[in-house]
Amino acid sequence: MVRVKHPIGTFLFKAMFNFVMLFVILLSSILVSLPSLAGVVTLSMREDLFRKIIFMLVSLSAGVLMGASLLHLIPEAIEEIEVRTVMLITLLGFSSFFLLERVMRWRHCHEDECDVHPVTYLALIGDSLHNFIDGVIIAGSYLIDFNVGLITTTAVLLHEVPQELGDFAVLVHGGFTKNKAIMFNFVTALTSVLGAVLGYFLLFSENFVVFILPFAAGNFLYIASSDLIPELHKETEIRRSATSFTIFLLGLGIMVLFSI
Repeated sequence: MVRVKHPIGTFLFKAMFNFVMLFVILLSSILVSLPSLAGVVTLSMREDLFRKIIFMLVSLSAGVLMGASLLHLIPEAIEEIEVRTVMLITLLGFSSFFLLERVMRWRHCHEDECDVHPVTYLALIGDSLHNFIDGVIIAGSYLIDFNVGLITTTAVLLHEVPQELGDFAVLVHGGFTKNKAIMFNFVTALTSVLGAVLGYFLLFSENFVVFILPFAAGNFLYIASSDLIPELHKETEIRRSATSFTIFLLGLGIMVLFSI
């Protein structure tokens, strides 16, 4: 006897699945917002220890972002889209973040002093836009595949930690009190939740959502190559340079393990 699926049961299953997926996306976007509160740990932390932690996190996140882009996001997109199109969208994602930095006159700072010191509130606007895009990317990745969503969330989370600590330092340097800097940093980070919600509903069509992967890959490659790795090159001491490269390889290794 052939069993006929009941339309109401199918509808309820799809509705429950969509609800769970939206819940996971929201949870992930909230998770990547939490590093904005990392400034709390610096309130009683010695300056030299703070700089060492930032340095190690920058190395790790550079490796993770490069690995996530080249080992996961781009290969996943190539399975669905022609290679040339994937590369063009990747370049678009790379160029868009370059343009964002130029327009906002702001770059990710991982030290107390920056070569280009931005206007504090302008930095908050740029950070809000960046976090919003992260939320859209997370939503799109989960709609492609759950594992891709986890990998993307991991990559975003690891690069958010040094970025948010750097943003905190910029706000304090720009005249905010530490408590005010922590509060504003967290508010701007919550735009990732807004991006995740809008991304979920706007990118629900699978025919379109796959294009977000190479775009995200371009974003990640830009952050790693333009912001993070140049920070590592500022270190000239041999032992610390070797340590940073080792941690960079660790970040790549994590993404290799995910791919296996």
